[in-house]
Amino acid sequence: MKGFQPRTVSGPATIMAALNILWLLVSCGSQTIVVPENPVYTTSGTAAIDRRKPQGYTGSGFSFATAQVIYYPNTSQVFPDLPVMSASLHQPRFWSIDGNSAFKLLESSSDSAAAWAYFYSLAALDDTAGFSGSLSGISRFQTVVVRADGRKYAKVLIIQAAVNDSNIAEVTFRWSYQPSGSTTFPSP
Repeated sequence: MKGFQPRTVSGPATIMAALNILWLLVSCGSQTIVVPENPVYTTSGTAAIDRRKPQGYTGSGFSFATAQVIYYPNTSQVFPDLPVMSASLHQPRFWSIDGNSAFKLLESSSDSAAAWAYFYSLAALDDTAGFSGSLSGISRFQTVVVRADGRKYAKVLIIQAAVNDSNIAEVTFRWSYQPSGSTTFPSP
């Protein structure tokens, strides 16, 4: 009885298969995020985040330092300051992935006009106590302060918050970020 004899496989199909596998390995989870020492990114705007999981990533969220939605894990090992997930009762929840961000609910307004008035009048955070690594029950017309990475602060007005039929949390918000670490917010 003969022993196992490996076969050598070669040809264009084998080379293409190997190239496809290499491309998949290199392209998945390879977002690179650059956070410069003195960013020139915008310090306010409107953004939308959700809990969809693009192929090769665990999730996404918003980074105030780069003013963009980022995906994690990534090659830069940068995590978003404001990720969102579905909580019980079909409401979105903010949470800290790496323990470097925290959240504090300041106001829940009854209507849009009151929410916008509060958000625009909030010039500074008076009390830096009472932050938590997660915040459940996110709903529209709430004003939240985020202690972002590096103990820098952002104020956030929730414009829309929902969990869809596929149990994916989605939040649209207006934000104003203080990159200096001060508790005084720039005008949004």
